[in-house]
Amino acid sequence: MGIISDSASSSNNSINEQILSEPYKGGSKINPSYGTIKELEDISSQLVPIDPIVQERLLRKLDVRMTIWGFFASFSCYLNRNNMQNAFTMGMDKELNLDSNVYNWSVTMFFIGYTILQIPGNILITKSLPRCVIPSFAIIWSSIVCFMPAVKSYNTLWLLRFMLGLAQAPFYPGMALLLGSWYTKNELGKRNMAIASGIPIAGAVGGFVAAGITKVMDGAGGLLSWQWLFIIEGLIGVLVGVSGYYLLPNYPHNTPWLTSEERQVAMARVHNHGIHVISNKYNWQTITNVLISPYPWLLIVLWTCSTICLGIVDNLVIILRDLGYSVTFANLMLTPLHICGAIVTVFLGWSSDKRKDRAFHTAGILLWVGVWYSALVMINSDEQNNSGRLVIAAACAISGNASTLSLCLVWVSEIYKKDHNSRAIAMAFINTMGMVIPNILNVKFWVVTDSPNFVTGKLAGMSSSILGITITIIIWFLLRVNSSGFQIYKY
Repeated sequence: MGIISDSASSSNNSINEQILSEPYKGGSKINPSYGTIKELEDISSQLVPIDPIVQERLLRKLDVRMTIWGFFASFSCYLNRNNMQNAFTMGMDKELNLDSNVYNWSVTMFFIGYTILQIPGNILITKSLPRCVIPSFAIIWSSIVCFMPAVKSYNTLWLLRFMLGLAQAPFYPGMALLLGSWYTKNELGKRNMAIASGIPIAGAVGGFVAAGITKVMDGAGGLLSWQWLFIIEGLIGVLVGVSGYYLLPNYPHNTPWLTSEERQVAMARVHNHGIHVISNKYNWQTITNVLISPYPWLLIVLWTCSTICLGIVDNLVIILRDLGYSVTFANLMLTPLHICGAIVTVFLGWSSDKRKDRAFHTAGILLWVGVWYSALVMINSDEQNNSGRLVIAAACAISGNASTLSLCLVWVSEIYKKDHNSRAIAMAFINTMGMVIPNILNVKFWVVTDSPNFVTGKLAGMSSSILGITITIIIWFLLRVNSSGFQIYKY
């Protein structure tokens, strides 16, 4: 029945910046005493003044509750997803007579489940209460991990890994959707990055946790160290999930732990910034609106390129081992690697918000990655002293590239801010395809028998960085041409 006007949107944004920068004077031509988000959206041609003191209190409360919980949930999610490698090195493979093929299929079964529930999970979150749904999934995935010690055959292992993928599927796109329903463009990047930093932190401490359990818990209570690993890491996730029922919000209009002042400011913020948080009825037109837009396809290619560029990080242990370093040293190198990744992730989130930019931050880090891969391509010596140090330095430098994945989700929040349903589907769709495609390609690019040189993988990383920069520039150009991002058709 109509298209939201680009000129009106641009005008509203400029007026909005003025209102948000002015001190609240108490009186206004607009009565801020509204009770529901629907009442607020009914005054679509007007902007609502915001009390900066209440806004500061609201943001502080959201950061302490939602962002910090998201960090620990992200930490738990990654810890429970990737503990199979530690379990195998702790003796699970020998105890259950499992070979490398079983291990590879356990990874595959996880991603099958992870792919299936991405879009349905995000739809569920838009139609229900996020503070109930997201923590419940966290408890489910953690409980599944706690049952891992009971595994007696590869069939049971594959089933549990498949269920683990199903349970974890809604978390990342769901949290990104929730953050985009509260924070504005100038606030969203650093919060997304703060939550995403839980992933490299989990990678940094996961090995130490496994080593400590092996030393202290092996044989305790009649259980082996790998069984205790699943139990302890699963229980950590259960505690995080339970706390989410108290800490997480729903949406600005229906979060119970906000004061009436904070609720009105929260609703005014999303209204003034054109962010829609009401879910309408899903239909095929919603899906079509996403699929006919160029942005999801471009962001999938960008996500794929960024993931391929992380190949050197994922294969660092194998490379160092085949260069002659000890397995212990190779595993220990993962800690500084992931710490570097976490630092870069947090810094880029802060910088991209401060400078109100996504494109040049994404292109900049991809250029940085391309330079390091170029150096790796030129030096393919098998001599430990020549190439080992370069590989370690390159892996640490490239580890920060994982932050571009979070920037992709921030971009999705901004592009689809005008339609809650389209935003939910786009996030899940991009996250799903961005997981599947590079994992298929990396099987060909990073073949274990090519270690330690991995010439094909390094060339793929260098090429992906160039393609990723190109895609980033195209997205930036399209957004500049159409400053409102995505055209929303009301139906």
